[in-house]
Amino acid sequence: MVIPFQASLGMDVIASFVDAQDEDGYLWIRRFEDEAHSDAPYAAVYQHDRRKNEIGPVVHGLLIPEKTVVARVVPTPASPLR
Repeated sequence: MVIPFQASLGMDVIASFVDAQDEDGYLWIRRFEDEAHSDAPYAAVYQHDRRKNEIGPVVHGLLIPEKTVVARVVPTPASPLR
């Protein structure tokens, strides 16, 4: 539900994983050309009525705030994720 919705609005979700050692663990990777190119997709997704009224409440019900980590990472020159 979340990934197809975000992809339909221009978000480039390139990977999605579950943690094999923690049933609550989930990781996804979204890719942007650079910081400036992240603004439009973020706005399209997070300001969308469907995200606010339908998807957001479901997602927030699944999150464990004390275990949530958000990181901005940069691929190394040799990474295929460039």
